[in-house]
Amino acid sequence: MLIRLAIVLAAMPVALVLHLEASSIAPLLIVTALTVLTALMPGSAGAALLIGYAALAMAFADGHPLRLGVLVVIPALHLIHVTSALAAVVPVKTKVELAALKAPARRFAIVQAITFGVTAFAAVIPSGAEIGLVEVLGLGALTVVIGVVALRI
Repeated sequence: MLIRLAIVLAAMPVALVLHLEASSIAPLLIVTALTVLTALMPGSAGAALLIGYAALAMAFADGHPLRLGVLVVIPALHLIHVTSALAAVVPVKTKVELAALKAPARRFAIVQAITFGVTAFAAVIPSGAEIGLVEVLGLGALTVVIGVVALRI
């Protein structure tokens, strides 16, 4: 049951950021509905829909791509992904020992460190109409290398 509560707690900053960046209440209602779906049925497509909706909403919102809202939503969405995956395989009334969460927590921390490393790299890449092909290819190559390393963790 605590894992499902963790899903809800991880979705709260996502809902808050999307609500603050929107001009209507619709994103808050959509995130709330998808969070309830994910918490009640973690093995369903609810988590994927929640993550996809939030990512698209942030991508098409006004503002700098590396604004604070984006940097808050990235780990929150990853935490929703991890907790819903755990909740999908762990029965509701099962007591989960902290030792069982050590490996997922370690992978979560490593992936977040890699993500924010790529983010830091993207922050120093020149932007604008005159962005070079070399910078884009470099960021793409770095992402592929990090993805290969992450798959081996």
